[in-house]
Amino acid sequence: MKASAVAVILALALPAVANAGDWGGLFSAVTLASDYRYQGVSESRGRPVVQGYLHWWRPDGVYAGVFATRVDFGYPGAPSYEIDSYAGKNFSLQGGKTELKLQGMYTSYPDNRTPGPTLDFMQATVQAKHTRGPWTTIGLVSYVPHGSYGSGPVMRAEGEADVAISKAVTLKALVGSQGGGRGHDRTYWSLGASTTWKTLTFDLRYVDTDRTRANCGFQVKACDAAVVGSVSVSLPPIL
Repeated sequence: MKASAVAVILALALPAVANAGDWGGLFSAVTLASDYRYQGVSESRGRPVVQGYLHWWRPDGVYAGVFATRVDFGYPGAPSYEIDSYAGKNFSLQGGKTELKLQGMYTSYPDNRTPGPTLDFMQATVQAKHTRGPWTTIGLVSYVPHGSYGSGPVMRAEGEADVAISKAVTLKALVGSQGGGRGHDRTYWSLGASTTWKTLTFDLRYVDTDRTRANCGFQVKACDAAVVGSVSVSLPPIL
């Protein structure tokens, strides 16, 4: 999940935001995905995963939440699930057409038994989103001061362009690049579409990265291109 999936969380919550009280509201959803891809690389060995989140939002733009997903790194002692705890604030600009988001997130693997440094890490993100007609463009930069397993600082830049071709269907294109640390350098991209029907959101994307099997580590197939599909159900908001 990390930063990109938090954006999906916010998008799923938007239909219910208007009904939130002054103190805000709690929103949640459950997702079944054919693969868990993080910046182009599979973190579930190409296998289906169940994911879920609980997201708190306030009218002044303050929010916080927690996201959980299954993972499979394929070695003895590896964690079986990931938890992302995040908090931030949205700032509305240009009459609501532009939104600036500042966010901090802690990624943890509670059942990890991997010898050596921790896999857990902190991440700070600055994101700008601009909407004009059917088009939405998103740009972000993020910084991880201490990457997983003592891999050092990691920087990332990402851009996304979405176009709503109808009230229910949106086409999506994304490209990103990250560097620094050890084994984190990569460029990744995806192209696909999402559609909504009542409380269901369906998403289908082609995902790829410039990392090849030769430099993908011991999970050589994790860097192969793939078509990833998911279905999410938004649960009734807790107001």
